Amino acid sequence: MRILLAVDASPDSKNAAGMITHLAEPPDLHVLNVVDVEALQHAYDTPEMPAGYFETYRREVSEAAERTLHEMKAELASHASHIRLIADTGDAAESIVQTAEESRADLIILGQRGMTATPTFLLGGVSQKVATYAPCSVLIVKEPPATLDRILLALDGSDESAKTVQFLAHAPFKNRVRVAAVMVWPGHHAGLFGSVKGLRDMRSAAKTARAGGEELLRSITAPLTTGPYEVETEWLQGDPAFSLIEAAARHQAQMIVLGARGMKAVKRFLLGSVSQKVLVHAPCSVLIVR
Repeated sequence: MRILLAVDASPDSKNAAGMITHLAEPPDLHVLNVVDVEALQHAYDTPEMPAGYFETYRREVSEAAERTLHEMKAELASHASHIRLIADTGDAAESIVQTAEESRADLIILGQRGMTATPTFLLGGVSQKVATYAPCSVLIVKEPPATLDRILLALDGSDESAKTVQFLAHAPFKNRVRVAAVMVWPGHHAGLFGSVKGLRDMRSAAKTARAGGEELLRSITAPLTTGPYEVETEWLQGDPAFSLIEAAARHQAQMIVLGARGMKAVKRFLLGSVSQKVLVHAPCSVLIVR
């Protein structure tokens, strides 16, 4: 697996790097650090500053970025088959997405916030943009566990959610993992198993949807029964995003895995609304599979 790890000197970035240690096979690892010179200049280059102050500061930031890259390489050397260090300048999100495309990354890993993200947002602007526009799967790390052994897998019967099972079936994690595979029926108007009109139809549709959903869950998760996984299935009804978040808390999941539900043509990389809500509000790390 080829992984792009985006890092800076923030604690969240170090947490993201720690996820590499949970992988079953050492990846081909590309470690990227981006210095947004324009943003630095906008923030620190003012008329009140002494002449030459910004250039000194820019140089110090660049040197710190280089140190961060080499520290990451030393820390992860035993967990990767090969490590390539990449130092770039410009918009961080754009650089991460472009580097992922150029390196043909299978997965991007980054922390939920970088050094510049403000605490007023649940998710840093960079990580949200990367998750939205990345050409590959993205893992946003929030609270990395010492041992990764509990995952919530969100399924809805779509091709996109089926890819999440394929991803896990390749056993990317080295420890035995308990997987709670969850399907949520929204229970309004048109669902997976037909249209709904009136209360009686709602009850009938819910019963039909549950029977069909549970059978679909067993079918979709079948490839995981031969891997390092202990799979349990669960059928829920309600708002999909918040049902998943509640289920993750109940199962004490350390990671939620779900499909991007991207669209075709120009918008093919955009996240669906459920993925977006889960990404922002989930208390644990989120892996969005494309």
